[in-house]
Amino acid sequence: MSTVFKRLSINQMLFMSHLCLVLLVIAGLSITRYESEWQRQVDYSAAFANQALQSQVHFFSTSVAGVNYANLTIPSIVEHLASVNDLQFIEVKGISDYSAQEVHIRYLPAYGKVWRANVTPQELQSSRDRVASLQAMLKSVETHNTLKVRKLNYLLLNARAEYRSLLKSSDLAQSEVIEWSKPLDTNQGFFLDEQRYLLNIEIPLRNQNGGYIWAVFDASKLAAIKKNIIREIGFEAIVALLLVICIAYWVTYFIVAPLKNLAVSMNSGARYKTMKELDELHREDEIGQLARAYKGLLMKIDQQLDSLRAKSDADLLTGLGSRYKYSRTALPYIQQNVLRGKYVGLLICDIDNFKAYNDLYGHMAGDDALANVAGQLQQRLTNVDMAFRYGGEEFVILCARHDREELERTSELLRRAVEQLAIDHVGNGDYGKVTVSIGGALAQRDSLHRCDAGFEELVESLFSTADRTLYECKRAGRNRVAWASVFTTKLALYEKESSLV
Repeated sequence: MSTVFKRLSINQMLFMSHLCLVLLVIAGLSITRYESEWQRQVDYSAAFANQALQSQVHFFSTSVAGVNYANLTIPSIVEHLASVNDLQFIEVKGISDYSAQEVHIRYLPAYGKVWRANVTPQELQSSRDRVASLQAMLKSVETHNTLKVRKLNYLLLNARAEYRSLLKSSDLAQSEVIEWSKPLDTNQGFFLDEQRYLLNIEIPLRNQNGGYIWAVFDASKLAAIKKNIIREIGFEAIVALLLVICIAYWVTYFIVAPLKNLAVSMNSGARYKTMKELDELHREDEIGQLARAYKGLLMKIDQQLDSLRAKSDADLLTGLGSRYKYSRTALPYIQQNVLRGKYVGLLICDIDNFKAYNDLYGHMAGDDALANVAGQLQQRLTNVDMAFRYGGEEFVILCARHDREELERTSELLRRAVEQLAIDHVGNGDYGKVTVSIGGALAQRDSLHRCDAGFEELVESLFSTADRTLYECKRAGRNRVAWASVFTTKLALYEKESSLV
């Protein structure tokens, strides 16, 4: 096989590879379209069948709630179900809201049959005994007691009707063979048996104790629809393949070669300063434009690389990570630790009343204070934490711990460490020294589940949440720590301890 490939020219190899790729793409698109179109037809059929039964959901629910078999077995209901197109079988099952009694009814609408599916021999015997008892009571009543005779006749009439209904249900339950079985998987409310083309619909009842309506529809029409879908998609795939073969042949022999030269130049890692002149640069067509754009892109990339190399990851004043470094490292840091199941905290530390400090002591002293605070923060962090100077007097810290309490202790330790520096700051209210307010945002694996956009959205939410909690600290009087979980508005605010030096 390798010998055969060695005998092929580059153009032939490219043509074959493109053709194979296109075949895979067409096959994938055809399969995807078939599945989408087929599922759409199935969903439409299921929605149509569901809609046909919706008008009876309230009736069935109230009848089940009150154990009203008389309503469930009246001829008008059977006639209505028989008028539903392609409905072959329906079963209603639920629990009464008042007596916790099970109600179980089955219908064969096409044959006008309806019966109770849960009649027991004991219930049948009890009904028979009731009829006999009422007959005996009627014989023992004196004929001149007209009112009692009428009452007993009425009760006897109802008892006989109930007995006949139970007897009929018992006979049908034994004689009728139910060829359908309720599917286990009806999470979508329906299930299509593609072997027999039977569409099973399940609709929940609305009574308090619940129940369901299970209906079986004849879905043989979907078989013809499925054949039409396959035929149309197959024809379109063949036409697309023929067109692609023609285009691939033309592209291979008239366009691929110069593009290959450009690709070789790109793969060589050429830079603008060392780039050799390409023949494609002198072409006047789109390939020439692409070559010139490629050359211009190399020039821009070189300029950007030189600019990026000029930037440092470290902040020159404090020695902490720069804001640029934070933008590159925050996402992988949070992603890695969240996936490991750790609690990740993003802390925004802001020096309290720092503008007043600069106004009172000067910017040189302000720079010294920034450096001292940054050094104190860095000393209290572990080697797995990351600290950045985000801007001005604001620092951002990323840390990961095994639980929330560890994160809270870490943030409080940082606040105390800055306070213990005892840097004089008469403009900081009652504190009289440099302090920081810390807003923390907490994230864990559960936060990602409620964040549809993924980790980028999580990082943004962490920062905005920490910024909001920092504001709460400032509003509460500064020199405090506040925490909040992502997507949670509840804050945990920690007051400074007066016993600290």
